[in-house]
Amino acid sequence: MTGNTAVRVYIVLALLPLTWWAARLMNAAIEPPGVDMPEWSFAEMPRLLGNWQGEDREPDPRIDIATEAKLDTIVNRTYRDNAGHFINMHAAMFDNPKGGVYHSPLNCLRSQGWEKLSETRSNLQINDELTLPVDVTYWDRKGEKLMVVYWYQLGEHVLFGRWDLGLKVRWSLAGKPAWPALIKVMFTMPVSEPEEAKAAILSFAECVAKWENQPRHRNGKGMLGTQGDAVDPNSAAPP
Repeated sequence: MTGNTAVRVYIVLALLPLTWWAARLMNAAIEPPGVDMPEWSFAEMPRLLGNWQGEDREPDPRIDIATEAKLDTIVNRTYRDNAGHFINMHAAMFDNPKGGVYHSPLNCLRSQGWEKLSETRSNLQINDELTLPVDVTYWDRKGEKLMVVYWYQLGEHVLFGRWDLGLKVRWSLAGKPAWPALIKVMFTMPVSEPEEAKAAILSFAECVAKWENQPRHRNGKGMLGTQGDAVDPNSAAPP
């Protein structure tokens, strides 16, 4: 019995360094050796998009710094249409993809006292070959209602949180000299009539997504190169 125990101990001791080296090799394979930032920025996006007229908002250092985005890539604007709707847009680029997806807007809203009433996914039609899935949530805080649409893009991948930055995504980028930047786009809109608000915010989101994924940007650094993962717009998002 004592001999069998000793053998097991020796086997475990022999495997420990192998496990350590395997973990180091895997970590090296899935961590970005560097990040290529795009040569364009959201600051270039027109202030007139369809029926929407935009104006820049003053940055909030508490929020902008906390997101870990590169500060010179953050754009905060308010867009208004002729029907009286207004949408707040927040867009940013990250040279640390892992850090970027850890700051989910859903967690931020919960920490500010908002209660999530519903969550779904919708698809934005960029062109005949390309659709982009987005997260749509509806919130309440003491009777005040809010609708939020957001997505992250990492190369050809569309993400919604840290769990989406899994082995599949990391292995698809393994071996590349540099990863694309992580891009975040988020819209918030006060709500009086949910269906009307949803139609308006998705229509505006599609305008922004088409501008963001135009060929000049997609052929550059860090944008979708193929269609994003197909998502049933009627299915609920994972918890």
